[in-house]
Amino acid sequence: MSDQPWIQVIGSGIVTPVGGSAETTAAAVAAGISAIEETGVLSKQQTPVKMARVPDGALPDIHEALKGNELSARQQRLLCLAAAALVQLTDILPADQPLPLYLALPETLPGHTSPLRGNFIEQLALQSGMSLNVADSLIADIGRAGSFYAIEKAAQYFEQTGNDYLLIGGVDTYWDLLLLANLDAEDRLNVLGVHDGFIPGEGAAFLLLASDRVDASHIEHLVRLYRPGTAQETGHRYSEAPYRSDGLDTAVKTAIQQAAPAKIQSVWSGMTYESYGAKEFGVALTRSSTQLADPLDTQHPVDAFGDMGAAIGCTLIGMIAAAAQTRVRFRHYLLCCSSDLAHRAAIRLDID
Repeated sequence: MSDQPWIQVIGSGIVTPVGGSAETTAAAVAAGISAIEETGVLSKQQTPVKMARVPDGALPDIHEALKGNELSARQQRLLCLAAAALVQLTDILPADQPLPLYLALPETLPGHTSPLRGNFIEQLALQSGMSLNVADSLIADIGRAGSFYAIEKAAQYFEQTGNDYLLIGGVDTYWDLLLLANLDAEDRLNVLGVHDGFIPGEGAAFLLLASDRVDASHIEHLVRLYRPGTAQETGHRYSEAPYRSDGLDTAVKTAIQQAAPAKIQSVWSGMTYESYGAKEFGVALTRSSTQLADPLDTQHPVDAFGDMGAAIGCTLIGMIAAAAQTRVRFRHYLLCCSSDLAHRAAIRLDID
């Protein structure tokens, strides 16, 4: 066991295009099941846009009180996705007081419109019917890296407050006609005639975290999270600065150092297979190759559910935690997530 501070994963609630829980999502990804299919949306070349979507029947209707709040269709879907995942944690939440929620949300790209209006966490409490400590909650609207930034803040929360439980989560969706049109105009979608695009997805994932002071011996194979490595990539996709892949490299090196030395056996990534992300992922692993096992297991589950954006970090953690209760393949993991803008993050995950 490491002498470094760590956080425990007590439970998860997940909704993805391939599963309505962490367990079903993990099983579907392991079986090679994919929910990616053509939609009725056409690209500028009049070819179908491919996407992975959560079935509408798996989501609740938007709360009546939120219909008149001038929320966009995308924000309403974000709330429905988030509520469907969050309520899965109801039975394991501490009963004595509402918990704060540290939530990763979509980033707003240059030339795009923010999907968010009003207090999202307050709206989520209404939509889900769950009591949340809205005043002490935090938003990380920075896309894919957001969940790991939330974990960094969670570590500070446990140290500074003496409290032992906290909720973190992430939710995102690309099911928005204007968003898809803008990405199509940038030639970022994987459609006919584009050889360097990604496949959009959607989903939501929430984790109940506990400090290392909590006795979690009832969990057979406990997941421990160490302090994430976070960094900024100055040469990101929407920047004119030189792109050297230094951001993710720094995040990976920092994350590896947060726990006792051990060879990383499995690497999970939110990489979307665009050449931009593939390059920096390869650079980061190459520069830390002495810390990686040979052979190294690598997982890119976007093959199954598309790019889940801000939901990907918590989804990866929840999938690994769920799979470990059935079979422990590896003990030492590294997870990497890169946003479209500057934020980069990685985290070391160990299984007892």
